[in-house]
Amino acid sequence: MNAVLVMEAAPQITAKLAEMRTVLHSEAPTDTPREQADAYRFNILGGKTLRESVINGADGTALLIVRCVEYIDPVTQKTRYGVDYWSVRRYWASDHGSRALAELSYEKAVRDEFAQPTLTLSRERFTRGLHSFYDVTDVI
Repeated sequence: MNAVLVMEAAPQITAKLAEMRTVLHSEAPTDTPREQADAYRFNILGGKTLRESVINGADGTALLIVRCVEYIDPVTQKTRYGVDYWSVRRYWASDHGSRALAELSYEKAVRDEFAQPTLTLSRERFTRGLHSFYDVTDVI
């Protein structure tokens, strides 16, 4: 999806479809009860990865993973589309019934991490934009 179109379309899509729901967060309150966190974590981790961006450490282990996933909500048993953000420093996951909104949120999370990194990374990561910043990404 074109970055300009994403940024222009996000407010209209969000206004039409409502905000993403926060289901997991290591540092803030969520829109779902905390006692359901393990069920959401399990279902999101086991969900179908639709898109993914990854930063690996020098030893090849993941330091940060941002995924757009399709999963089954453990409470409603309905298909939901989520953004799963995990790093060695923090994690969060949000979801929505609309894949389009989840994909917009995924692209925003990937771009936001590049704009304001939460990890200490080498200067080489910033030389060619998103494609040198992430080891794996599908965001253009």
